[in-house]
Parts: sequence; C-alpha cells; structure tokens
Amino acid sequence: MIEIADTGKGTSIVRLTPARCNIFAVTRNGRTIIIDTGISFDRARIEHALERKAIVPEAVVLTHTHFDHAGNAAWLQAEYGAEVVVQEAESEYLAAGDTPIPEGTRAVTRGLVSLGKKVTPMFRYDPCQADHVFGETFDLNRFGINGYIIHTPGHSPGGATVVIDGVVALAGDSIIGTTPGKPFPPFADDVDLLLKSWRKIIDTGCETFLPGHGKPLIINELKEEFAKRLLAPGG
Repeated sequence: MIEIADTGKGTSIVRLTPARCNIFAVTRNGRTIIIDTGISFDRARIEHALERKAIVPEAVVLTHTHFDHAGNAAWLQAEYGAEVVVQEAESEYLAAGDTPIPEGTRAVTRGLVSLGKKVTPMFRYDPCQADHVFGETFDLNRFGINGYIIHTPGHSPGGATVVIDGVVALAGDSIIGTTPGKPFPPFADDVDLLLKSWRKIIDTGCETFLPGHGKPLIINELKEEFAKRLLAPGG
C-alpha cells in the first residue's frame, strides 16, 4: 500500500485501491480529489474502495488520457459529480474516449507499440467532457487542496504532474516505479521533451515522487537518472 498519512503540511495521499495504474486519493480537511481513474474493468473495486473509505471526490485530475488512467473519468463525473481536470493538449482525446498511443523508448517497447497501433479500438473508453481544461498550470485550492498541476509533456502531449504541499509530486507516467533503478518510462512520445519535463518536475523542490505505476521514488533517484540521460549520446 502506498500511503502518505501526512505530508507534514496537513494533506494525506493514499493509493485508493490496487488497479491497472496507481489511483491516488488526496485529502485535506475532509475534502478529496482523485488522481487518475484506472481502466474501466477496475470500476467495481474503485467503487468499493470509495464506499469503504466514505469518499465522495470533488474532482478527478488526469495525468494523461491513456485508457488505463482515464477509463473511469466519465463514470466518476456522472456518479459522484466529480469535476474532471485535464491538460488542453489531450482534452479532445478525452472527449472522444481515445488513447494517444506513445512511442517506445526501448527496443522491446517499440515492438509493443507497433503491435498496439494495429489494435487501437481495444484502447478506447467512455468519452468524457472535461470540466476544466488548463494550459501550463492549474491551482487546486479551489477544491481545498494545497497544490497545483503543471504541464509535463513527453510521455504524452498533455502529460501533467500534480504537486501537493510542495513536497510530493504525482507524476503519472512521466516517471515509472516498477523497476528499481530505472525510473525513465518505457514509453514516450518525445524523449527530449520528457527530459525537459523532468527538469520541471525536479525543480518543484519535491522530495517524494509517486508514479503512475509502481512504487514511490525519491529526489536523488530522479536526479541521478536525469544526469545520466543528459550525458548519454544525443542527451
């Protein structure tokens, strides 16, 4: 279980339930937002977790609109009245229930992408009209949360990172926590752009980073990988 009972500044962040991607509930003074929504077949366990924890989310923030992160956005909007927030570069994908398939950053993932592009209908989900579409930043204080969202493209065009209390960043698939020592994601539209986004993420001053998949990372892990990438040929 990924759980930050208190950031030290009054906010709790917990993984809502085991799912295809990490779905986080961010709570402050009894008000909660959800970061990412999982794939559609995770819906029953998400609903059970919300009921068990007595959570009625005020908002859903999407770190990007891939099917495994945005699959339940429309349902959460309709069922709980949650306001959906998405970066403008992917608002049309969300409205169409469409996944912008990224490129692979490794030989094996490039092969998977080639296969995935042949079966794109499998990656569709319920269309959702966002309540809030932002450009570079979005203030979360309107939902009672001490934080903000920044645009961090590279994995996908509308990639977003949520910064809470200036100490924890929820970075979606801009980073990965499934393989120790390898935080750079296996899929990305634009590696150079993603590295620029890593600089933005590092510059938030956060110490803890929660990925869209896998376990939390600390700042030194990101800084070490970032330095290696910059020194690599073409970096």
